[in-house]
Amino acid sequence: MKVAVIGAGINGLISAYVVAKAGVEVVLFEKEEYLGSHHFRTINFDGFDLDLGIMLFNPVRHPNTMALLEDLGVEVEASNMSFSISIDKGRGYEWGTQNGVSSLFAQKKNILDPSFWQMIREIAKFNDEVTEYLQKALESAGCQIRTCSKVNSISTTKDGE
Repeated sequence: MKVAVIGAGINGLISAYVVAKAGVEVVLFEKEEYLGSHHFRTINFDGFDLDLGIMLFNPVRHPNTMALLEDLGVEVEASNMSFSISIDKGRGYEWGTQNGVSSLFAQKKNILDPSFWQMIREIAKFNDEVTEYLQKALESAGCQIRTCSKVNSISTTKDGE
């Protein structure tokens, strides 16, 4: 049996992984050139591209994600639905995403601070590493991944392939 999974968002990645681990031949199609969970990968803010990556998940709304991460041996940590950081009681760095991009620069001086931009690069690097880890896990489970492959129609033969 062959299975095609269309879309490499988090649900497509999980579906492909579970089916491939069960011994089924899987081909994962993604129209973009990258795997990921958002319909946009980056936003441009003041001339800089910021990688958004996986924003959130929780055990109630995303049980399959939790099961996949557990199966892969990835540790998870509880948090609220925003991401923020404050170092040195707000005199060093302060950042939060609860209000979207506008809160990225809770302190306007950070726009010109190279150390702040390094922190942003580290967050983006983490998101890229997580996606790469999932891609390797899929490939090791026997899943073929085809990026830049927009699916326009689906058809089957009499024997279901």
